[in-house]
Amino acid sequence: MASGEWGLVLSGGGGKGAYQVGAWRALCELGLDSQLSGISGVSVGAINAVLMACTNQIRAEIIWKAIDPLQFLDIDLSTIQDGIFSREGLTSLIQSNLDLIKVSNSELPIFVNTSQDEGGGHYVARYYQLNGMAPSRIMQILLASSALPVAYPSVVIDEQHHLDGGLTNNVPVKPLYDMGLRKFLVIDVSAESQLIPQLYPEAEIVHVRPSRDIGRLLDGTLDFSGQGAAYRIELGYRDMLRTWNAYQAGELNHPDFAKVAAIDAATDHQQIRVDLMQKKYSDTVNARMEKWDEMIKKLGIDPNA
Repeated sequence: MASGEWGLVLSGGGGKGAYQVGAWRALCELGLDSQLSGISGVSVGAINAVLMACTNQIRAEIIWKAIDPLQFLDIDLSTIQDGIFSREGLTSLIQSNLDLIKVSNSELPIFVNTSQDEGGGHYVARYYQLNGMAPSRIMQILLASSALPVAYPSVVIDEQHHLDGGLTNNVPVKPLYDMGLRKFLVIDVSAESQLIPQLYPEAEIVHVRPSRDIGRLLDGTLDFSGQGAAYRIELGYRDMLRTWNAYQAGELNHPDFAKVAAIDAATDHQQIRVDLMQKKYSDTVNARMEKWDEMIKKLGIDPNA
């Protein structure tokens, strides 16, 4: 087991997963990243778990903000009976940005879960530790874990069809609990997730969830826009800091915490919106100035004359 005492659990939620990358920034600032003994992720949380294992937090934010929606939402007519969208975009994204060999060699245990199709609408949760696996198998498991039914085709692993792990367990504490950990940071982006503490006796769970609505299916799970990612990253960062500080102060379960947090969250929401609008305006002005400079150069005009 690694030297830390905390397990990090990352739920599924599609495009809402950018929130977890913002929370990761806060974890790094707080020094909690060095206190982790394992990571467990499902669906987009599995992708983020692998990101954390093979790159730094700054790079992860860049990747998320640069995602093209068509990488996830490109219709594939050849698989229309099993899933609407192609997996080629995600496959390319993983191959271009994730070092799966580094993931395989990681000293930090990394777990990913899928839902094995047993037929008749019945699914069974399957948990995989990625450490020591061949990159090709890691790729299979990541694609299976994020194969949202209807949207994406199933993935065959060991001659069995697998779909999104969130169908059977969208808050995969289990593999870390079974490993012996009893402290968990759960970064949960899904409003539908059900975390049942009674399943984990003696467990201490710090549950971080969005303080503001970050979308449902169309405007959340399937929102892979750069603007949506930027907002969710900043919200995740602030929510993680607020939750952890309350935990450290022993106020997380205090009746007044929810009221104070709601007020702080409203302020955060407005500030994030203002900051993003200012950045958008600044980027637009800078882009126009660059075009203006190019035009002046082409015309041979001396701007200092």
